Amino acid sequence: MIRVGILLLLAMMATARPAAAQDWRLIDADAITPGSFIILTVPADSPEALTTVAAALAADFDIPLSAEWPLNAIAVHCLVFDATGAADIDALLTALQGDARVRTAQRIQGFNMSETVEAAHGALLPLQWALGRMNVMAAHKVTTGEGVRIGIVDSAIDRSHPDLSRRVADTRDFVAALSFGGPEEHGTAVAGVIGADAMEDGIVGVAPGADLVGLRACWQVTGASGLCNSFSLARAVNFAILNDIDVLNMSLGGPDDPLLTELITAAMDSGMVVVAAAGETEETMFPASLPGVIAAGAAGADRVPAPMVDVLSTAPGDAHRYVSGSSIATAHVSGVVALMLAASPDLASSDVATHLMGAIHDSQPGPMLDACRAVAGADAECAQ
Repeated sequence: MIRVGILLLLAMMATARPAAAQDWRLIDADAITPGSFIILTVPADSPEALTTVAAALAADFDIPLSAEWPLNAIAVHCLVFDATGAADIDALLTALQGDARVRTAQRIQGFNMSETVEAAHGALLPLQWALGRMNVMAAHKVTTGEGVRIGIVDSAIDRSHPDLSRRVADTRDFVAALSFGGPEEHGTAVAGVIGADAMEDGIVGVAPGADLVGLRACWQVTGASGLCNSFSLARAVNFAILNDIDVLNMSLGGPDDPLLTELITAAMDSGMVVVAAAGETEETMFPASLPGVIAAGAAGADRVPAPMVDVLSTAPGDAHRYVSGSSIATAHVSGVVALMLAASPDLASSDVATHLMGAIHDSQPGPMLDACRAVAGADAECAQ
């Protein structure tokens, strides 16, 4: 009888499920008001110790804890506090930055996505002037981006769109705490420019063989431009680092952000290529302004020029739209980077920007990235 009991116990141990992962406290990112919420990082430790530190900070500084989650990519734990009731948030941040328990402290900041849209009608492939302007079809004779994973930090992609359904390998939502939001225009348009693969009755992206991973860190309200914040963007970049993303597309911009700077730097240190929107003015906005990040937009110093006005792309509900903005230039450049990495798997991520700048050719109405030369070399014979 004892032997039977031991055997049963061993069998139960062998088939027992592992302990459930920690259910970290999260909130909807779009419920956070930039400027009045603060985000702290503390050194990663046991969950029990982190709980104690979070409770102590909330009590000592009289600020309620709203959310917490790990950023394993940089070995820290994040704590979000609601500082709306604080008399002086700047003084509060100064005090927190001087607290031995706190690694970093900052306001949660807001970011924007730049895009305008217009409905499209008629046969689509002949309307994709941007492909010709960048000499993309010549590059497709070499590669279409197979084997490259592109993370799209943006609003929600319509993964059921017939031009995208075969290319979207995964989607994650870092905005809604409990449920995934419906498809949104900006993310769907950016995904289409990068990797749409429909050859009939649809459009073709710059890298139609690449795998797209939608990382929803931004949200859109009908009739308004998209918004993101430090909270959602940090979680998305952390995921990208931990999940083998080769190219990270960030068609967005905003104020300098210390936590995002650390994460994006870690992403580049891991070998990831980060491409971001330069913005619509002469001053390059963050994160495109970070050293090592490839800035995409209109021609300018340290920028990679790509099509960004009246570009045809995908829209939610099996539709298509004309889109404009440096967000769209970013998508074009990310697609070209995917082609480069697929054609030259040994190409160091730190050398990608140099190759891109060497593939810019003078043309009318202005300088433009040549996808074929980026893939085959600056001296390659690439017929337009």
